[in-house]
Amino acid sequence: MDDYEVEQKAGYGFYSDDMYPGEDGQLTWFNAGVRVGVGIGLGMCVGVGIGVGLLMRSYQATTRNLRRRFF
Repeated sequence: MDDYEVEQKAGYGFYSDDMYPGEDGQLTWFNAGVRVGVGIGLGMCVGVGIGVGLLMRSYQATTRNLRRRFF
């Protein structure tokens, strides 16, 4: 068991140190801002998609009821 050597040692994170060259693994203000921005942008896209889907569903239900009533 003493001869066993791990080739890629993962420290306190999930990824090894050589996976991202030039990154020291520190969370800087820039990296944190990018993550927050991506999260907000993704949340807005999902929210707009859900909102448009609900709007289209209610529009189709309304036009269906109006067609039955008037035509």
